[in-house]
Amino acid sequence: HNFEHACHVTMSVTKLLSRIQTPSDLLIEEETSEGSDNSDSVKFAPSLAPRIARDPLTQFSMVFSALVHDVDHTGVPNSMLIKENEPLCRLYNEKSVAEQHSIDLAWNLLQAEEYVDLRSCIYATQAEFERFRQLVVQVVLATDIMDKDLKQLRNQRWEKAFSEKVMEESPQDTVNRKATIVIEHLIQASDVAHTMQHWHVYKKWNFRLFCEMNEAFQGGRTTKNPAEGWYQGELGFFDFYIIPLAKKLADCGVFGVSSDEYLSYAERNRKEWEARGQQIVEEYVEAANEKLAAKKASAPSNGDGASGESNVEESASVESVQLEL
Repeated sequence: HNFEHACHVTMSVTKLLSRIQTPSDLLIEEETSEGSDNSDSVKFAPSLAPRIARDPLTQFSMVFSALVHDVDHTGVPNSMLIKENEPLCRLYNEKSVAEQHSIDLAWNLLQAEEYVDLRSCIYATQAEFERFRQLVVQVVLATDIMDKDLKQLRNQRWEKAFSEKVMEESPQDTVNRKATIVIEHLIQASDVAHTMQHWHVYKKWNFRLFCEMNEAFQGGRTTKNPAEGWYQGELGFFDFYIIPLAKKLADCGVFGVSSDEYLSYAERNRKEWEARGQQIVEEYVEAANEKLAAKKASAPSNGDGASGESNVEESASVESVQLEL
């Protein structure tokens, strides 16, 4: 969780946004894909694709959110922050702590005087301001995949969107729900995009995450040695999150062949990891320990380095974000 990760997620979001297909794209695809059964996707896509593909505010909100979604991340999950009784946990009522903190820090920075021109380019009216704020909150909170309440809300939205029951709501509400689903799945896929890209890309970012968890273990912030369950954990992550997520990208029906590409890479990486993962974890352990030793050797010994502590008072000035939009 660092600026390089933020850049990778941002590029992945940009790529998927560029792949969103409008009704005219889908019509062309239908005409050139004889025998393909994509009727469900086509029904789901046309009404909402233009809202995302042709709306600059929505697109910029997603790119901005991707860039800031892990601002000031400390290298440990929310569960560890709660266990350590971090002050931020009290501020955010132990709900999506890291995500809400990132939102507040990024939002406070954006409101600084030097960014007045940027703000005027992003939104010109109160309605645009409120929609931008709502989109940023929605997108960043979507990256918290461990919160049970948020997960339940997402599942409910998905069930309503694909339910065969007649819903007593306006067509606009239906479009809004489906657009929300697309946005949430787009950022979630981008946050773990390395698992759905070429093997060497997956391995590179997987090793970086291992190093982060290893550093937390060696530093005493967690009692769990990542090496002990990394191999099986990755298999489970592919089976129960990555591959189902890639399939849902296809079900959203707006990404065309890109969703097939993501699923194909995910399945290939899973197969490769199953065959080579145990040996690779051994390599991870050796390389990660060497990297950590080099980092400690180069660290300043006078204690004047940055503490990395968060300014809780500064973030408290922003209102608590809503969990349902």
